Amino acid sequence: MNPLDSKDNCTKCKSFRDLCLHLHELFLFCELLNNDHPVFKMDRKAKVESGRAKTANIAKWLRLASQISSVEMNMFRYEEAHQYCEPVADALQSNADHFSSIITPLTRFIFVANALEEAYRFASPVYEDRLETYKNLNKKIERKRDYSMQASWVLEENLSSTNVPKYYEHKVEILQCLSKKYQSNFNVKFDTNLESKEGISYGLSLVRDIRNQVAHAEFPIIDDPEYALEFSNPNNKHLILRLLQHATRIAAMNIQMLLLTTNDGFNSDEYRYLCDDPDFGDRLQALCTIMYLKNLHLNQEFGLNESTQWRLHQVWREQSAKN
Repeated sequence: MNPLDSKDNCTKCKSFRDLCLHLHELFLFCELLNNDHPVFKMDRKAKVESGRAKTANIAKWLRLASQISSVEMNMFRYEEAHQYCEPVADALQSNADHFSSIITPLTRFIFVANALEEAYRFASPVYEDRLETYKNLNKKIERKRDYSMQASWVLEENLSSTNVPKYYEHKVEILQCLSKKYQSNFNVKFDTNLESKEGISYGLSLVRDIRNQVAHAEFPIIDDPEYALEFSNPNNKHLILRLLQHATRIAAMNIQMLLLTTNDGFNSDEYRYLCDDPDFGDRLQALCTIMYLKNLHLNQEFGLNESTQWRLHQVWREQSAKN
C-alpha cells in the first residue's frame, strides 16, 4: 500500500488513537513517572551539571498540546468594509478559518517539540554514562555537544528493537514521503537525507528538521487558497496539515522511546494512589507498567484518561458482580 494513502484505507493507521488522546495519555504517563535528571555539559573540558530535566516539564507541554481545541483568528478586528460589503465579510471569514486551520496544528507541533527538547535533556545522564563506558573500553568516539544528537545516539545505542513502538516505522515512512513532497513543493532545506532511511533515529532527524524550519521562520504559512494566487493549490494546504500531524505523532513516539530507555520508574504520589485503590489498584498496577509507554499510541481498552478509567471501573464492577 502506498504510504501516503488515506488513513481511512490503512489498517495500521486506523489502529492509532486520535492524536490528541495519544498526547494526553503521554502527558499523564509523564506525570506518573515524576523523574528528575541532572543535565550535563562540557565546560573547559570538564563535565559539569548545568540544570535539571524533569518528566513533569515534558508533561506540561504535552498537556497544552493535547488540550488545544483551536487557535482562533479575528480577521475583522481592524477592518471596516465588511460592515457594508458582504463579499469582503466572506473573504475575511474564509481567511480566518484558513489560518486557524493551519495555526492550530502548528501550535500543537511547537508544544510537542518543546516537550521533545526536555526529553533530549532528560537523556543527558544516560548519554554520559554510555559515553564513559565506551571510553573505558578504549573505543574512539567523538562527543556530541547537542542534546538532540546525544538523544539520537542514545536511541541508536540503547533502544532494543523489541521496544520500538508498534507501527513506528510505518509512520516514519509516511513522514519521509510527505517531507520529500513538501521539499519539492516549497523548496525548503532538509539536512536529513530524504532518499534513504537509516537507523531508529531517522524519524527524529526529520522532526528536528521541521522544527528548525519553524524556529527559523522558514516554515511556509500559505495564503488562503480560495483567494490567493501564490501557492493557491488546495493540495498544498492538505500537504502542510498532514506533514504537521505526522511530525507531531513521530515527535511524541520519540518521547516514548527516550523515556523507555532513560526512566527511573514511577516516583509520583499519583502512581501510588492509583495502585493503592482498594477496588481496582491491583488491576491498574498490572496494566500501568513502564511497558505501557511502548504502545500507548494505539487504540486499546486501557487508558489513563479519566473517561477510560471510569468506563473500565464500570466494566470491572460488572465482572465482580457476576462472580
